Amino acid sequence: MATTGASVAAAIVAKARRDVCEHFEQYDAFAPDDAVAYEPPDRIHRTQFDALVGRGIVKPTADGRYWFDRAAEREDEQRRRAAALVVLKVALIVLAITIAVVAITTSLR
Repeated sequence: MATTGASVAAAIVAKARRDVCEHFEQYDAFAPDDAVAYEPPDRIHRTQFDALVGRGIVKPTADGRYWFDRAAEREDEQRRRAAALVVLKVALIVLAITIAVVAITTSLR
């Protein structure tokens, strides 16, 4: 089975995200009082860290430390699933319309 560049890149990004999350799990940093320092080791970890901060899943404290908000992560996952469901529904509707148009066009010939 051939592995595409896109699937390798996706795996690397997913691992970087897990690594960032595991940092906060390792230190049990799930509340502002338990916040810890975090310095991403490379660019891909920085990108994932910045994305988590941007979505409000990893939150900064006034003194430059960070903590992982589990409730925000659950809400983000619910939003992502809902968006994926909408995309799937739209794709199915487009497929059904395409099939109907082809069937009607073919029957008119």
